[in-house]
Amino acid sequence: MLLAEKPFGVRAKGLFVFNLSSLHLLYYFNHKDMKLDILAIAAHPDDVEVAAGGTLLRHVALGRKVGLLDLTKSERSTRGTVPQRSQEAHRAAELLGATIREQLDLPDGFFTADEASLLKIIMQIRKYQPDIILANAPDDRHPDHQRAAAMVVQAAFLANLVKIETIENGQIQPAWRTRAIYHYVQDRTCQPDLVIDITPYIDKKFEAIKAYQSQFYQPDCTDPETPISCPSFFEALRGRNAMLGRQIGVEYAEGFTVARTVGVRDLFDLV
Repeated sequence: MLLAEKPFGVRAKGLFVFNLSSLHLLYYFNHKDMKLDILAIAAHPDDVEVAAGGTLLRHVALGRKVGLLDLTKSERSTRGTVPQRSQEAHRAAELLGATIREQLDLPDGFFTADEASLLKIIMQIRKYQPDIILANAPDDRHPDHQRAAAMVVQAAFLANLVKIETIENGQIQPAWRTRAIYHYVQDRTCQPDLVIDITPYIDKKFEAIKAYQSQFYQPDCTDPETPISCPSFFEALRGRNAMLGRQIGVEYAEGFTVARTVGVRDLFDLV
């Protein structure tokens, strides 16, 4: 269940053929039914937990299947090592109730929207066929977050094109159209387009975040301090969730932005 490597092959019509041999399957709860309701994609492990962990917990409680996909292994993180962060990511996925967690091998800090990188993301979208994708913030302090946000939007569009072929285990993957992409609000404050009540899940969310012991405040740690390892980070994050909750009349919430108009089936679905 930990760090099982699986080879993949990709063929894009008129383009090229190559193998993806360094994708790591960190956590797999049920491999018989690949279909996910929500696939949360992040530039780094811990992005999703910090910004959208409560939302995932809420939907798991509603019976939805959720999964996580990290584009990088955070090999250039100031604190921690890749094996350490992989173990932490596995533990966090368990705490969130995720069905799967996978990690690609895009270079941390230097990934770009080149053809090979986009095809890796396309393969994962087609493999798990999510109805909804959660992605990084389009405008944020970390440049990786901005690039990841744009790449996920592009890959989701391309995943629906039948003339781009991807092959997994010798089988051509069917094209897949994701219904919606929502970008979770991260470091930079912005006006969200929708806000989700996470009040019953706030403590579990922070438990999942704290699975990343290498990244957040530890009084005995001698590694350099980062913007998220200072003692006040958890207080600030809880305060943001409280502020967003106040806007919709609940205790805690998480915010998302979306490019398209948001619709509901009836007014009573609104908080």
